Amino acid sequence: MRVTQAVRTAEQQAVLFAQGRTTPGPIVTNCDGVVKKSRHQPAADGYGHAVDCAFIGPTPFVGPWKLYGEMGKALGLVWGGDFNTIIDKPHLEMV
Repeated sequence: MRVTQAVRTAEQQAVLFAQGRTTPGPIVTNCDGVVKKSRHQPAADGYGHAVDCAFIGPTPFVGPWKLYGEMGKALGLVWGGDFNTIIDKPHLEMV
């Protein structure tokens, strides 16, 4: 696997939030980066507390996502595949 997203600025988060709302594409986040911050944005410790990953190969977003999520949860992380609104299988975050 490889990391596809790690730390994001508020500006980068705002661009993602606009997608599917005021710009073309599907809605991919409920975090606007200001009122509701993403775990990808730096926290008080200066670090982002989320990462998105993809599988290496010709189909990076096709793979054993359930296993990936189970492994992340076994390490005490929250898996985006368990989210109730926008399912985000590549996403893992610290609690």
